[in-house]
Amino acid sequence: MVRIVKFKEKQKKKCGRPSKLIIEDQILLTFQYLREYRTYYHIGKDWKISESNTYRIVLKIEKHLN
Repeated sequence: MVRIVKFKEKQKKKCGRPSKLIIEDQILLTFQYLREYRTYYHIGKDWKISESNTYRIVLKIEKHLN
């Protein structure tokens, strides 16, 4: 899974600020959301990122894994 997401990220044009979380942590964050049905707010607090950033990470990882 990590290889798939890293490959998709390499193909993407990079612009903007790099993420605070490495790919492995982003995948764990997404699994935590999908498994526990917690809110973006509470997951963001655990990972010390904003609610909106949590939402964007979950959408990006879900898109890469589909």
